[in-house]
Amino acid sequence: MNMFAFARHHVRPLAFGALHSFYSAPGQTFCIGLFVTSFNADFGLDPATVGALYLGATLASAATLLLVGHWIDHIRLVHFSAAVVVGLGIACIVTAMATGPATLFVGLCLLRLTGQGLMVHVEATATARAFDRERGRALGITALGIPVSEVVFPPLAVAGIAAIGWRPTYALIGAIALFVLLPFTQWLLYGITRSPRREGGANGAFRSLLSGLRVMLSSRYVWAALPAMAIFPFYATAIMFHITTIASIRGWPVSFVATSFPALAIANVCGLILSGQIIDRISARKLFLFQMLPMLCGVVVLGSVTAPWALPLTMALIGFSGGLSKTTLTAVWAEVFGTETLGTIRSAVAMYMVLMSALAPLVLGAALAAGWSIGTVMMWFAIVGFLCITPPLFAERYAFR
Repeated sequence: MNMFAFARHHVRPLAFGALHSFYSAPGQTFCIGLFVTSFNADFGLDPATVGALYLGATLASAATLLLVGHWIDHIRLVHFSAAVVVGLGIACIVTAMATGPATLFVGLCLLRLTGQGLMVHVEATATARAFDRERGRALGITALGIPVSEVVFPPLAVAGIAAIGWRPTYALIGAIALFVLLPFTQWLLYGITRSPRREGGANGAFRSLLSGLRVMLSSRYVWAALPAMAIFPFYATAIMFHITTIASIRGWPVSFVATSFPALAIANVCGLILSGQIIDRISARKLFLFQMLPMLCGVVVLGSVTAPWALPLTMALIGFSGGLSKTTLTAVWAEVFGTETLGTIRSAVAMYMVLMSALAPLVLGAALAAGWSIGTVMMWFAIVGFLCITPPLFAERYAFR
């Protein structure tokens, strides 16, 4: 069955997942970054303060993600999805109504938790459970929502900010989540009955959370994979968050940054589609060994090439690795641990990766503020990155579980 026939045959579960990944945008870095100058102007903040608020909000959302995310293993998907979408709508409205740094921080916490965290968590966990034999292909399709949102949201958000202001724009995004996305995703789930298998209320959920974490942390494969899992969220977030600063240092027009984003999105789509095919043929564990190589090549390009074409090429290489990893990092846990505790394991991994993404802007910003050149920083990024992908090679060689 080709990709289009597969999508037509499973349109409801695939559309459900894709819509969740697409509408995670309000909590993603690429979307929040479009509002940073408005935050600065409205609240009298400098870039360092906004960066600190963003870091704190991301850390807070990471700390909360595991406690909330594991409930997808215990309650009906229709209810969990509804709670997440409503939470995202409320997060957008709270951000739009912020009166100062404190309320802005609350809004950012909610956006990062519900958008970047839980919307993607629902997409990946629900899709991995709904498909067994063609899990990689299904995850590759549903994850397409993120690169599509990277193309759709920025121009619409910029146009909205220019036309009606940043507050009404964020409020409108929240209203669409509540009054359009919520009923439509609930309708898509009608007749789809695959649900968590375990009950037991809050006490049972807490016990199974501890049990799932115990199984996960006793796995040698997990410990070998941890350094490699940090590469993409750390490097991609660091570069994307400071991309206009990097462009300014290199002497590239800031407008050139916006025109380079399609390269990121197109390569991301290619990575998603290709990864699904590869996973179904050779397994996610084998693909995991090579998924970060394109991005590490992009880091080398960004550090060593000063010509403007380095930016779209770097974006494309980052996007391609992002597409590969988005599918692989869900499928690999389903292969290693099964789907029974997938929600718990995914939320724990997501918490770790969100933590890495939270630290990234601070680390790169501090390096640039200390006078390090782009070339020096990217050289160290590349060296550390290649070291991080070594442990999974041994894990696969000796069949770690």
